[in-house]
Amino acid sequence: MSREAVHAAFASLKADFRDERFPVIAGRLAGESLAWGERLLKLFATAGRDALEAVDMLTRFWVVRYRGMPEPADLGGAGAGAAFVLAFTAFPYLDVMMDAWELGEVAGEHGPDRLTLHCLFDGEDQGTLVTALRAQGGWRFDLMGLYRDKAKALENFIELEFGAFDAFLDHYVAEHDLSFHTEQAWRPLAGQ
Repeated sequence: MSREAVHAAFASLKADFRDERFPVIAGRLAGESLAWGERLLKLFATAGRDALEAVDMLTRFWVVRYRGMPEPADLGGAGAGAAFVLAFTAFPYLDVMMDAWELGEVAGEHGPDRLTLHCLFDGEDQGTLVTALRAQGGWRFDLMGLYRDKAKALENFIELEFGAFDAFLDHYVAEHDLSFHTEQAWRPLAGQ
């Protein structure tokens, strides 16, 4: 198994993020990130305020941001990969994190087509792992560890700068001069 090939595939995935080739990225996801994408679609459609307050702030932000538009986003035809990518990139100020991540040494091999690798952030191993799976002649990645790191970074930012999610959301809506329906944003889509 070529560790270099996995590293090259991850570098290519990072380029896809930089160039906003989101459908391509969605097709290159695997593992827990796809299971989380399914969960994201359910949250988007059915979660009320209590359920949203029980999930990480990146997920919460993605749901309320796109449900609170004058016409809530239509994700009826979206797959798990697309939902994951949309939530992963929901707060653009954190997108620079993707550039800072690099794959490091192999943490574990699970047969000829699956590797778990350490992921370095600005050259430092902070304990995050990325799993790569060979599929259809290329490599797919489980980015759930990176999603958790992004969610934690957003939560730290919100707590430091705003104290609470609602204050952050109010500031974000005002700063971007969004046409936004707060009550609608917190209400499940089902039954509207």
